[in-house]
Amino acid sequence: MPSQIVTAHTTAVQAVAERRNAVVIPTSMTIDNDAGAADRTIWIQDSFTPSVSHGVAVPVATVVDRYRVDVLMGDVMVLNAADLEGVKCLGALLIDADAIDADCHITVGYKHE
Repeated sequence: MPSQIVTAHTTAVQAVAERRNAVVIPTSMTIDNDAGAADRTIWIQDSFTPSVSHGVAVPVATVVDRYRVDVLMGDVMVLNAADLEGVKCLGALLIDADAIDADCHITVGYKHE
């Protein structure tokens, strides 16, 4: 299972690139806020461009929140496939946070389907 590590940032960071004709399914997520500066809110976001075939006359890039979790300062939270059940990204999987924190590390395990 591939994985990607990013740090907390207020500008969404791409953790998994979009793959044509496939969805991204997060299978695990570890948020290490042990050395973080404060409590953090982390979002999994989906970045995609709708198709004209779905009734969109002029497709534009769209970002949708798919999952949100709050992590306390000094905590390490581990989410497994059961915790993330039903979360799918049609395009790229992005990680966004409520503040920039280089000491808050987010590891996302994923698969394409």
